[in-house]
Amino acid sequence: MSHYPRDEFDDVPEAPRRQGVHRTKGAVESGRRGIGGVIIAAAIVVILVAAALFIVPKLLGSSATTGPTAGGSSSAPAPATPSATPTPTTAPSSTPTPTQSAPVQADKTLAVGIYNATSTAGLGNRAATAARNAGWTVGGVGNWTGSPVSSSVVFYKDASQKASAQALAADLGIATVLQAQQLGYPLAAVVGPGYTG
Repeated sequence: MSHYPRDEFDDVPEAPRRQGVHRTKGAVESGRRGIGGVIIAAAIVVILVAAALFIVPKLLGSSATTGPTAGGSSSAPAPATPSATPTPTTAPSSTPTPTQSAPVQADKTLAVGIYNATSTAGLGNRAATAARNAGWTVGGVGNWTGSPVSSSVVFYKDASQKASAQALAADLGIATVLQAQQLGYPLAAVVGPGYTG
């Protein structure tokens, strides 16, 4: 036996509890359950994002294609009927002429988003340069994250912007113009396969 005075090292319990990296079986299993929950939550998020990116734009695209056609058809007969009635009485031929010429004018101050929907690098920037050279205000250039497109298309947000969308499409050499109300910009040009600029 030693005759040294007692200190804190002499008070070590005979059966110390485990510390540090020693884990019990229950702690390991609860960690595994936590990871499983995270993986399931991540899978649900991926499914929701995929639905938002691919399914919703297709549904909106089909309604946007049907909407302008029905709106255009219904708006064409409506002005024809009222203009036929007042024309014999007061000759307002000057009134329909400005109404017809106003939609033809393009508002090049509208912000335009240019998106590359191809694997060709720099095609969006090339289209943006062409739009700027034609006098358009390009708000942003990026890669298209919406539903896949088979050809280039110009989208417009509001029906009053259709003439501007058609003018932008003509300046960029794009044949298709559609309405999509969920755009971030008033106009968006999506450069698809076959675009030559």
